[in-house]
Amino acid sequence: MIGRLATALAAFVRTWFAARVVAPRLDPVRRRHLSRRLAARTLRDLGLTARIRGERPLAHRPSLIVANHVSWVDVQAIGAIVTARFVAKSETRRWPILGTIARGFDTFFLVRTSCRDAARVVRRVAAALAAGDSVVVFPEGTTTLGAELLRFYPAFFQAAIDAGVPVQPVAVRYLGCDRQRTEAPAFVGDTTFAQSLARIVGTRGLEVEVAFGSPIDPRGRTRRQLAAAAHETIGGLLGLPRRDAPGSLDPLRRAA
Repeated sequence: MIGRLATALAAFVRTWFAARVVAPRLDPVRRRHLSRRLAARTLRDLGLTARIRGERPLAHRPSLIVANHVSWVDVQAIGAIVTARFVAKSETRRWPILGTIARGFDTFFLVRTSCRDAARVVRRVAAALAAGDSVVVFPEGTTTLGAELLRFYPAFFQAAIDAGVPVQPVAVRYLGCDRQRTEAPAFVGDTTFAQSLARIVGTRGLEVEVAFGSPIDPRGRTRRQLAAAAHETIGGLLGLPRRDAPGSLDPLRRAA
């Protein structure tokens, strides 16, 4: 356990160094590829085996990648497969180590309680998509234990419409050594990063399954229709029921 934890911590220090020192010296394309390689290595150092279902998106075609959200490991799992930027809550910017990594690899930061900031980030994501970047969004707006799929806030789907790029649904599921769904990687409630990391490296035989659904053409659809279509696809891939998120002042809902 101690050895695996040390290996995992070393992986984050390595990625932190790359984000702080190496990434700023690279052009955006090389920076994206470096991020992908580091994510794949971090997964291995965490002791996770990644399995891919479906056909991954073409590298040369930008898309708005939308996925369910269970853990901070989702970023590593998806980032190890696709070359993309991510949208994260603004609090992530101030996290030790992880904040530096996110900043160094061009993450979009969103103030979740601000409707104005949501509109700003949607515009920036649309511009990035139009320029050829793929962008990953977690439209539930929060993490779950993986046993349910919350409502998708539709605001970021507008970016796909504005940029004229497809929406790529992705389902993330974690499995234990018995090949059954496990909550070990879930990062919810008052769980700290240290607690989450210890639980992950202490779980033997942990797998992350990343399933790609068919891309959704945004033409002729509203953002609400795109959100509904992506939700249905991901729910089908996971075999999970839909449960609406409780009412909140989240700007992704108010901006929809």
